[in-house]
Amino acid sequence: MKKIILITVMGLFTSLIFAQEKGTFDITASLNNQWYWRGYAVGPDPLVSAQASFKYKGLEIGTWNGMSLSGTFKDVDTYISYSNSGFTISLWDIFNYSDYTASAGFAGYLNHTQANYFNYGTGTRHFIDLSIGYAIPKTNLNLFLATIIGGRDRNADHSQRYSSYFKASYNFSLENNVTVSPYVSYGFALNSDGGGTFWQWTDKAVTDAKSSGFNEIGINISKPIKITDTYSIKASAGAVASPINHTMTGLLGVTLF
Repeated sequence: MKKIILITVMGLFTSLIFAQEKGTFDITASLNNQWYWRGYAVGPDPLVSAQASFKYKGLEIGTWNGMSLSGTFKDVDTYISYSNSGFTISLWDIFNYSDYTASAGFAGYLNHTQANYFNYGTGTRHFIDLSIGYAIPKTNLNLFLATIIGGRDRNADHSQRYSSYFKASYNFSLENNVTVSPYVSYGFALNSDGGGTFWQWTDKAVTDAKSSGFNEIGINISKPIKITDTYSIKASAGAVASPINHTMTGLLGVTLF
């Protein structure tokens, strides 16, 4: 399976190299008050992140990386995606080499100096995330479904848990270029031994050990802010409750370019 994925990615990357004349490169950078992912407060400290990508028609290949200002949260990802007719299918290889003190056998976490990028075995820091999104035509409704198909999402016996995530969001515009986006998401596991999904991170959620539940009920508000005649930033703010984790979180972010 891993070899097939690697060969596929390499083949697509080669195709992109030969298509450079028609493709486009892009770089973005953002500041956030924390890294919050699908109901999980992965990095609770302010962080800076960057994304670099190459796009050719509906195909995109790129990398995302983030680091908290405290240096605790560290993450670098690679991905490939294809979009057509409102659908987007993506495959991400997510590598988190943060400093945590959880069980190495279960979570793959210890000091970042012990992280091995090339280890895809039992103690890996990687997980492989496969997703599909759909923007419903003539509406502002977006649907998204993702499953962790490999890597660091395992039961206590090291079998794959296949934590999955479904999200529905709706966007509408107000005056002054303000965009409002309410959303709701639900998490579940296809093979949970003893309950739980990857995104259940609080003591209460772990104790409850539910194999499914609402990850997020939230709202995000964003708008561009003009700095100069030729430069603007995009600011966003919101609040999100995670019923399965019994938490409420405020989010703030700025896209610098």
